[in-house]
Amino acid sequence: MQERHTKISLIMNLIDEIVSYSNLHKAYKQVVSNKGAAGVDGMQVSELWDFLGQNRETIRLSILSGNYHPQAVKGIEIPKSSGGKRLLGIPSVIDRMIQQAIQQVLYVIFNREFSTYSYGFRRGKSATQAVRQALSYVNSGRHYVVDIDLSKFFDRVNHDYLMSLISRKVSDKMLLKLIRRYLQADIMINGVQSRRKEGTPQGSPLSPLLSNILLNELDKELAQRGHKFVRYADDFSVYVNTKRSATRVMQSLTKFIENKLKLKINESKSSVRYAGHMELLGYGIYRTRKQDFALKVSASSWNSFKRKCKQLTRKTKPINILTRTNRLRLYGQGWINYFRYAKIGTRLKRLDSWLGSRLRYCIFKTWKRVRTRIRKLKSLGVPEPLAIKWGLNQKGGWHLVHTPIFTTTLTVEKLKQQGFKPMAEIYYKLNPSDI
Repeated sequence: MQERHTKISLIMNLIDEIVSYSNLHKAYKQVVSNKGAAGVDGMQVSELWDFLGQNRETIRLSILSGNYHPQAVKGIEIPKSSGGKRLLGIPSVIDRMIQQAIQQVLYVIFNREFSTYSYGFRRGKSATQAVRQALSYVNSGRHYVVDIDLSKFFDRVNHDYLMSLISRKVSDKMLLKLIRRYLQADIMINGVQSRRKEGTPQGSPLSPLLSNILLNELDKELAQRGHKFVRYADDFSVYVNTKRSATRVMQSLTKFIENKLKLKINESKSSVRYAGHMELLGYGIYRTRKQDFALKVSASSWNSFKRKCKQLTRKTKPINILTRTNRLRLYGQGWINYFRYAKIGTRLKRLDSWLGSRLRYCIFKTWKRVRTRIRKLKSLGVPEPLAIKWGLNQKGGWHLVHTPIFTTTLTVEKLKQQGFKPMAEIYYKLNPSDI
């Protein structure tokens, strides 16, 4: 597969490979599976097939002739958990498909050049692999971390420098022109359209690959200097033995990044850190009693997880209990699968107790009338006198669901019958050795 694409990059126009029917169809299926919002033209993903049925050849010919011009990108600013805002760019559905088609061809050409320690947006690589590699460095004695945050990386990519890197491997002038047009496509924010002279906003299929092409220069510099590092997209860190050497590495890398890559360092978020005080991709590292290091869930990640669980079990959400527990289970499985390398079984047991109370409260709130409460309690096996007594109780629902009359009737097993999957059970299924 790789040899075939190597020959393509050398002996034929890549633009022909990009607009081939098989490549475009593969790109179409990927865009449809990704779903996503409409761009500035308002076209939904569900409308793409019919549009292509009438316009596919016109689009292909305009790309091949060099006359295709991308539409403006719809810009949306979303708040970041750490403060400030992140600019997302939503291309039109058509442009997403074309960018995906470009990405599929270029990925094979460039991926071979990328570092083993680059984990972002690559097949067979993941964020958890980056975290575990970092832990391996720390446990080998590299206890100091050069933690550098790139300031608004995706907004500040230098187009000329990036295009020079692409042109080292791509000689197809038609393709290079099309990529530059995508980089320079106008952006529309709150109805105001403006030109873009730098950056590649997050949200397009091509941006992750372009960011890896640029930051691969950093990877090569780090490897040439013999440093131990991990990088996931624009999040990277270097692991050294002493604080003194870490300070020296920080200074030299800052010069390289700002002078060679033409990017900016966020000085307020970049520093030399002791490994036991750092966070990486949602994980933290801590020193155990055995004096080695292990992974934990960072405080911000745990708080975000708990907020989402609280939102999903909010009694004011007008959804039935099966839908609620299904959403909670799917969210919990995804979160725990990512953080399974941290020992969180005990914390999840405490969370399950809290979630059980919230689910009981959601159920109780659907029993709006006294006679409904009495009938439901009787159906749970409560003797009629007690069912009447507690059905007439005027205390608040949150108080009642913590009383034995509810905890011994609406048990965890009963909640499981309603679709509840305790988070600790999900975790221990992935980590049976922690039981």
